Amino acid sequence: MKSLLQSSMIAGSVLFVGSLISNAHAWTDDIDSIDDVNKACKFEPNAQCTSAVRVGANLAGVDMNGASMTTMRLDKANLQRANLSYSTLDMSNFKGADMMLSNLEGAHMHAVNLQDTNLMLANMKKVNLLDADLRGANLRGANLQGAILIQAKLGNATWVDGRICAEESVGECL
Repeated sequence: MKSLLQSSMIAGSVLFVGSLISNAHAWTDDIDSIDDVNKACKFEPNAQCTSAVRVGANLAGVDMNGASMTTMRLDKANLQRANLSYSTLDMSNFKGADMMLSNLEGAHMHAVNLQDTNLMLANMKKVNLLDADLRGANLRGANLQGAILIQAKLGNATWVDGRICAEESVGECL
């Protein structure tokens, strides 16, 4: 019994460390060293795209509502008019992406990287942006009704009304 318990603890530790490594890849700027571990990812509703790497992809108008996209890499992607409503995007990286007019309603975006992302006129109603990084993002005209912004970094972001948020803005635009 003791041996079985020890084996279970070791297996759990390996899984935990593996998830930390995967999560670290979601935010690294060293894009060339990242392996795409999810080649089966399809751009369709309810897709399973966890850990997929699609840096710079042209996905304008794509419908991926309800998709699982945790730790996905979409840096510098064209996601204009994309439907990502009710998708799980936790810990994904959209740094420098163009998401103008995208539908993100009800999306789970915990700890997502949206630095320098264009979210102008995006529907972000009821989106969960807990711990998200929106520094330098353009939120002008975005619908943030009911959005969760707890601990979201908003420094130098362009707010919905056109104001530039102060560097120290966290959870609200100062």
